[in-house]
Amino acid sequence: MFHFDLAKEPLTNLELKTELQILKNLRKVQIKYSCVSDVLHAFVFITLYFNHFLSGYAITAAVMLSTGVALLLATATRQILSKPGLLTIATFSLGTTVTTGILLNVVMKQPLTGSIIAALATGSIVIVGATLGRKIKSVLTAIENMKPIVDDDIAWQKVMALCHQFPELDRYRKAAAQYLRPHLAYGELRAMQEWADKAQAK
Repeated sequence: MFHFDLAKEPLTNLELKTELQILKNLRKVQIKYSCVSDVLHAFVFITLYFNHFLSGYAITAAVMLSTGVALLLATATRQILSKPGLLTIATFSLGTTVTTGILLNVVMKQPLTGSIIAALATGSIVIVGATLGRKIKSVLTAIENMKPIVDDDIAWQKVMALCHQFPELDRYRKAAAQYLRPHLAYGELRAMQEWADKAQAK
């Protein structure tokens, strides 16, 4: 995912717009995959219902459980996917699969075949929903970070305070202005704050 690197030259207006368009195109692709996934999972549950493998109440319970877990995993953190994150998603997916199977077959007395298929579908919903949701959230955050600081006086005051404290950051700001970007982006402010925190920790 794109992030501002203060060790490099600031992006020009054209470069910033190009990166922004790349992110927007990526967002469209991810949303398309999410819609395809929703349609496929919906087809599975509709097939189970019309073939009398599950009742409407059972399908509602399975969908609500898996969707809730997927949303929780997708929105719980701003961090991009990592190995620990993938392991967490896999663990929750397995837990949701087992829980759904027990809920439908044992508690709600649904047919075993339908319960197993629905349980596997809910596990798939958790995996796809959580991973795609996390990726979409990362892209949306990156897009927000590219917005210029124009009318946000508080954010601009933070930029100026950091630049006053650290000449290296002020040189970056002046270089961006020379590239016809007098207003830095929110992502650059965040990168400056992280740079300052590291510098002060040394």
